[in-house]
Amino acid sequence: MLTERGLRHKYANSVLGYAWSMLEPAAFVLTYFILLKIFNRSYPMYPLFVGSAILPWQWFSSVVNSSTSTLRKNSRLITSIALPREIYPLAEVSVKTVEFVLSLPVLLVLALIYGVKPSAYVFAWPLAFVLQLMLCVGLALLVSSLNTVLRDIEQGIGIVVRMLFFLSAVLYPLSRLTTPMQHLASINPMVGILTINRAVWLPAYWTGWQPVLYSAIGSLLFLLLGFAVFARVERAVLKEL
Repeated sequence: MLTERGLRHKYANSVLGYAWSMLEPAAFVLTYFILLKIFNRSYPMYPLFVGSAILPWQWFSSVVNSSTSTLRKNSRLITSIALPREIYPLAEVSVKTVEFVLSLPVLLVLALIYGVKPSAYVFAWPLAFVLQLMLCVGLALLVSSLNTVLRDIEQGIGIVVRMLFFLSAVLYPLSRLTTPMQHLASINPMVGILTINRAVWLPAYWTGWQPVLYSAIGSLLFLLLGFAVFARVERAVLKEL
């Protein structure tokens, strides 16, 4: 119910409605493609290359940014309706997950344009989806609860997300880094997730299962940490609201 409410609220009075879920990532892909041409650097099928990573990245960044203030935005509901408080950040994750799924046709169109078929790594894509969902849930619970008692979280989270964007091999292949730097970059849970998403269409950029292993460990740790911190600070959250 909260997921449907969130979607309706976002696209209320919008002419294009849910089409924005596809138009926004398509605009991102086009922007980076133009920038690539301006700077005279070339990767084969770059729109598909960057699109396969930018869509899951948008899912991640939108969850983190929107869930930061979700408890404060729903303070009246939280204090007046007896529901588990976790449901509010989880509803935010649900909304952004639906938007991500709705954006996937952009990749299908790009694949048709370039005549690319899904590789065998398509069977690993559900793993990437589940890992990212775990990561998003954990981070949503973590930042939503901490931001309620510490306002600096909201101010700093945008900076952290922007920094992670450039450190997550979204615009460049992980293979461009030296081996030690690849290992270091792979500590970021999004790197292994993006590796699978990209390999579905462009298997030449597959760099092995080690980043995926790091992603699995990191996603599980953030999921457990999110629930633990939320439970720990829930009373303090209610006082702040």
